[in-house]
Amino acid sequence: MINEDNAESANASFYEAFNKRDIEAMKNVWGKGANATCVHPGWPPLKGFEPILNSWEGIFKNSGNMEVQISDVQTVASNDLAWVSCIEKLYTIAESGVLASHVFSTNLFHLENDVWKMIMHHASPVPDVREKEDVSMN
Repeated sequence: MINEDNAESANASFYEAFNKRDIEAMKNVWGKGANATCVHPGWPPLKGFEPILNSWEGIFKNSGNMEVQISDVQTVASNDLAWVSCIEKLYTIAESGVLASHVFSTNLFHLENDVWKMIMHHASPVPDVREKEDVSMN
């Protein structure tokens, strides 16, 4: 249970860095290995610490008023690996109002010198699941 709690804390640090657009905090979240992988929704996979951090710098500079809230957090941990999955609820303020989208995220952490470091972030859009009117009833 301790590993799961610590992994969830590392996951929370990732989303805190994201919401604060804090590149230094984001650097502290990620592992420095060449095998680190990040898949932003709709992007090709990024490999390695530098390309991943460059992507976050670009997102932070160009995201405007954006906030992410997470829900449905599920964590599984072993001695040195932890998987955290969650739903990201992204809110963006645009000229047309507040835009909301949902993303399913899987975050993988590796224990490095007693600190959980992110080694993979994979985020995929979740289709709009609002109930549709059954046109066959008309």
